[in-house]
This record gives sequence, structure tokens and C-alpha cells, in this order.
Amino acid sequence: MGHGARKELAELLGDAQRRGDFSTGIEISARALRIEVDGVGELPLPLRAPVTKKLIAQARQASFGRGEQTLSDTSVRDTWEITPDRITLGGTDWDRTLDGVLDGVRTALGLPPTTVLRAEPHALLVYGKGQFFLPHQDSEKDDSMVGTLVVSLPSHHTGGELVVSHAGRSIVHQASREKLTFAAFYADCLHEVKPVKSGYRVTLTMNLLAERIRPAGEDDGDSVADLAHCLTEHFTEPAEERYAYGRQKAAPPNRLVYLLDHEYTQRGLDWDRLKGADATRTTLLRQAAAGADCEAVLALAEVKETWDAHAPYDRYDYYGEVEHYGDCEDEECEGECLLDPDGEPGAERSRSGDFSNYELNELIDDEITLSWWTRPHGTGGEQINLPVAYAEVCATTENKDLTPYQSEYEGYMGNYGNTLDRWYRRAAVVLWPRQRSFTARAEAGSEGALRELQGHLDAGDLDRARTLARSLAPFWKHHGSGEAAAALFAAALPVAVGLREADTAKMLLAPFGVETLGELHAPGLAAAAAQYGRTWAREAVSSWFGTVGAYTGADRAAWLESLPGLCTALQAADGDGDAMASPLAEGAWQAVEQQLTSWLGVGRETERRTQMEGLGASLARVLQAAGPETADTIAATLRGLPDTALECLLPALRTAARHQTTIRDGAPSVRAFQTLADHCEDRLTAALTRPVRAADDWSLTPAGTCRTGCGLCPDLDAFLTSPTRHVMEWPLAKDGRRHLHSRIDQVGLPVSHTTRRQGRPYVLVLTKTKAVFTREQATRTRAETDLAWLRHKWPRSRG
Repeated sequence: MGHGARKELAELLGDAQRRGDFSTGIEISARALRIEVDGVGELPLPLRAPVTKKLIAQARQASFGRGEQTLSDTSVRDTWEITPDRITLGGTDWDRTLDGVLDGVRTALGLPPTTVLRAEPHALLVYGKGQFFLPHQDSEKDDSMVGTLVVSLPSHHTGGELVVSHAGRSIVHQASREKLTFAAFYADCLHEVKPVKSGYRVTLTMNLLAERIRPAGEDDGDSVADLAHCLTEHFTEPAEERYAYGRQKAAPPNRLVYLLDHEYTQRGLDWDRLKGADATRTTLLRQAAAGADCEAVLALAEVKETWDAHAPYDRYDYYGEVEHYGDCEDEECEGECLLDPDGEPGAERSRSGDFSNYELNELIDDEITLSWWTRPHGTGGEQINLPVAYAEVCATTENKDLTPYQSEYEGYMGNYGNTLDRWYRRAAVVLWPRQRSFTARAEAGSEGALRELQGHLDAGDLDRARTLARSLAPFWKHHGSGEAAAALFAAALPVAVGLREADTAKMLLAPFGVETLGELHAPGLAAAAAQYGRTWAREAVSSWFGTVGAYTGADRAAWLESLPGLCTALQAADGDGDAMASPLAEGAWQAVEQQLTSWLGVGRETERRTQMEGLGASLARVLQAAGPETADTIAATLRGLPDTALECLLPALRTAARHQTTIRDGAPSVRAFQTLADHCEDRLTAALTRPVRAADDWSLTPAGTCRTGCGLCPDLDAFLTSPTRHVMEWPLAKDGRRHLHSRIDQVGLPVSHTTRRQGRPYVLVLTKTKAVFTREQATRTRAETDLAWLRHKWPRSRG
């Protein structure tokens, strides 16, 4: 499409009658409210200092939420709080007055006329002199919560203004001295309470809950027709690439993603609880979608933008240079600086913070990914992962006009930099032509698309199911792993089996990571192997592991913990479970072997030992899952590794010992574990027969192989291997010092290195530490302990 049609659609929605703002304020007589607080009694309004002090005596320090944490920090929020269970609201006119206020709030905020608001008390807050609350957003404490209502009780005070901000605008609410002041705003709006200058500010905060009760109204005919025309044009014209440079235009887009102005959570994203202009615009879009024969869903989007940007002028010195750290080794550096002392001059570090005053010049790149959406019929939703192309997006409010939740700035680095990354969370309306519904949903990794395929199979329409399944091939790529993808994989398995078409089944299952597989999938996996054969099963398992040597992190370790149970379930399932179990165990061993080989080469003992111990548990689980032949192969490989491999083998044996009953009951791995136990005993015994280091022997092993061919490392190795020298002073330029620092730290030698900053060049002082002796003694003690444990838990077989 043109960009023109998307732009016209955004402008039409922008011109739609604006039915509300993000915040509003109302004042009424204080006589309407009678409020009582446990321990204080009825509060006389306006409030005076003696009564307010009694409230503080009954209150607690207020906390605040950050992610899933609840924190108490007076540098962020400094106020007193009384919980709602200790507050009683009443008065002859209070209910009627509050209903009138909520009706006014609904209209002022632009909520649909189909909505009725309720106000649920949340807390009574008391701010004294100097107390405040920094800018923040309120969490949605209920599925139907759309905003917050702040009722300021009349009192004599100054300061304490409530400032609500959204999309580059701010509204300031100041409490009255004589009347009740109501301030309402949407929950996603950034707001703060300025410090109180004198007196006390007392407020009752309430959650605004939206319920759909009234029937829906009619639409706006002309606007809807224009919007429907834009949708039709968008889905029939070739997609426009951002940087086409004369290339041929692509096929028409599969979807249109219209970004909304407010933030929403999964549980708060509902057609009936949209906020302000979002409610007006989505109503028009849905009516236009019906006219253009399109489906529409609500979605959550993660947005990242990268801008060419510059810091404000006052971040630079008179000559335009960034200032330097005090310990920067640049001879021309003076004073504090923002450079990494060990980095290249001019390399400003990436920093997180508030960069709202930085100048944005040009948008370099943007990424938009949909992570969740509602189902087309409007009930429920599902996790998805759908990157959105430039030609599919439009918005009335640009991202740069909203407040990002995170920003990072990278200063000039010589050939790149001066870039500002900004992240936003936005909601969106996603539309697609009804006839393209399957493709539009399937591309996002939707379970709904798989349910549609299963429906065709259940109805006996195999040809239709195969045709639709084959259409997934161009985009049915990565759909994640672990628990998040388990349900999608469970839906894909019976479809893959039912298609009875090997290549299509493989394509359907390939995009998942092996961490997705669990015992609940065993029947489907065994059925698939029986349907398509062992060669197909081995190729499928290979695709789930990915490239050999792929990173195996916490998710992989957790999956390996469950591998023995999975393999047992596979072998017990109908079909050919062993065709899946064997390559799963072999693939798991390849991944563990790659990690083990990598860590064997790390010289820093503390770091290496920590990682090897964690890997030992995974190795034990792989051996427990392996068949006899694979287990023997693994044991033979492990016996050929250097002594440092014991840092992994002993933890593996300890893990196996904790499950020894299961292993002794006939598991194929019992012989492999015993072989490894005997091997470890032999290595430990040999190590303990070596002579103990003499008290005056300071010799160390060399620092490994220097790949730069420098002239410094031979002298370093001569110092390290000397049994008598334990201090070396070495005048060296910065590059030489850095190189030797790296060589020593890389292998974790017990040698301290400091720089004496006198004269030119500075002097590098190398000192062998007492760890030369204490490390060796600790190693010997550990070997004695390990050997005793081995002989007790894994005694050699007799005969």
C-alpha cells in the first residue's frame, strides 16, 4: 500500500471526535462525605493538624510495586498509609454523589457510554512536610480496573500537587482547602505527588473498575466507510518496504497493526475497557472491519526504536569534548570523565536512565513484536511471537511522543554511536481479511490455526488439512521452547501425525526447542515415530536440538533434569518410543559434551569449578536416560579427559548416588556409573601420591600459550616458573600492562598485579600470593575427602 492509505487511516482516526482526556478533576462540597477511621473516629472536614497527627499514629510507611516486588523506600515514596479495611465511608448523600462523580469521570475520560464505573477504596494516604511520591504508574489490581480516583480531603497545606502525564502532556491537580477534590486518571498514566511544602495533604485513593452494563449505541457512517476503503486498499495494494531503492514491491500485507495510545495488561485488554481516544477509535475500526470483511483482535506489542541522537549541550565541555574520568590514563585527560578507563579514548559507555532531554535527529531502525492477542471471537487470548513489518503498522500517535519505559544511550565510538535506544509497550488493534484468517493467525504461532487444522482432520477433510498445513512452510519458523511453547507443541503433535505426510509433519514440528518436550508429549512422539519411521524421528530430534554446540543454559539444565522421566515414558508408550528416546539421549550428551569441553579450557578454578559442578547434575541425568550402548560410549569419552574433568564427574556421581535405588534396580547406566567411579578413584589416588610442595617453592605453571607473539610473555613465564622469585617490578607502557593483566587473569594464577603510577612508563608490580600454597593444600584436602566418599558410596566390585 501504500504508505498513503496507512497514513490516511491514521489521520481519519486522529480526526475522530475525541470523547475524553487521560485525566480529569471535579470539586464538590465536603458535606457529602462522612469518613471514619479506626482508632481516630470520624474525621472533621476540613482536616486540622491535631487530627492529621492522630491519623499518622495509626498509619504505616507506604510501600510501592516494582515488577513483581513490593518495596519500601522513602527516597521513592515517602508517605503514610492506612489500609481500606480500617476506613468507613458514608453520609446521607455520599452514594448518590459518588455515582454522579463517576458518571462525570466516565464522560470526561472518554470511556464508552456502554460502561458503568465503580470506585473501590484502596488506601488513605497522609503526606507531611517534604513527603512525596516520584513518577510512577499504578498497577491494575483487578481485571476490570481501568484507572485511579484520588479524593483529596480538604486541608490547609501547600505543595503536594498531583501531576498526571501522558503522550507529552501534563495535567496538574491541586487540592482545595474547603471542598472534596476528585482527580481521575487512567492506570497507565505516569503520575507523581510533588513534595508538600507546609501542612498535611490527605487523600483517599480508589481503584476505578469498569463494567459493561448499558447496551451499545450506533456508529458514525461516513467515517466508517472511509476507514473501510483504507482497509480494502491496504490489503489489495503491494506492500511498501521502508528502503525499497527501486526493488520490486512485495505482495500485499497480511495484516494491519494500528497502535493505540494507552498501555494495557493482558487481563485489562478488552474491547469494553479501552481508554479515552482508544475506545472511540477502536469502535470505528471494528465497524470498518465488518464493512471490509476483516477480522479484528486486540494485541500487546513490544516496540524498540533506535534514534540518531545527541546529548544536550551542557553534557560537553567548552570544546565539545566529553569529560574524562579522574583515573583515565589519557595523558591529556583532566578531571572527571565519562569514558571507560580501560577503553579506547572517545569511547563513551552505554548507560541507562532518563534521556528525555536528548535531541532526536533521525529514526535509524525500529522493531515491533506482538507478544499476546485476544481471540477473534473476543473471549480469552494466547501468547504469540510475531514480528511486524514496516508496511503493516500505522499509528495516530507516534512512539516518540510517548514516554518509553527504558532508554539506553551509546555515545560516539569512532565509527558508530550517538544512538539512543527506546523501548515502549503499546496495545494495538490487529486486522486481516477474513479469507486470510488462517495464514494471519498461523504466522504468529497461534494455537487457533492448529485447532483449525485438527478440525479438518477430525471432519475427514485430509486434502484441505494438508493444503493449509503446507501453506505454513514459508513462515512456520521458530516458536520457542520450554513451558511457554509446550501447549503449542502439544497441539501440533496430533496434527503432524494425522496429516500422514512425512515432510509436512517434520516442517510442523521442527520450529520447537528440545526444552519443550515433556512426559505429556510422549504418546504423541511415539505415535509420530511409528507413523514416519526411525530416520524421520532422528531428523526431527536433531532439529529440536538445533546446531550441535548450541548454548545450553538454565532452560536446558531444567529439561535435562526431566530427561530420564521423558525417556521412560517414551519407552512405555504405544508406537515406537525408543526411536525418539535414543536420539534424545544422544543429542543431550552432545550438548553436555560441548559444554564440558569448553569449561575444561578455563584456567580460573573458582569459575570453572562452579560451572562444572552444575554440569555434573546434567551429565548424571543424561547417563540415566541413555541406553547401554550410549552410556558405555559416554563413559569411554569421559575417561579420556584430563584430571580437571573430575570437577564434573564427581558431582555427577553424587547426583547419581542420591538416586542410587533407581539406578541399582536395573537401569542400563549402572555399569557406566561404576566405570566412572573407578576411574575417579584411580585419578584421585594418583594425585595424592605426588609429593607435597616444599615451603620455599614458589614455582607456578606458565600462563599458557601467547597467541600474539609478543616479547613479554617469555619473561613472564620465566618469573612464574622460578621457585625462588615471588616479586617482579616491570616498567611497561599501558598496552603491555593490559596484555599481562589479561594473561594472568585468564588462567587464574595466584599472582597480584598492581600499577605504580610514578614516572613514565608506569611500573607493573607482580607478586605471587600465599594462594600458591593454600590452593594446593585445599586441592589435596578435597581429594582426600572425595576419595573417602567414593570408596563408601561406589565401592569397587569384587572379582
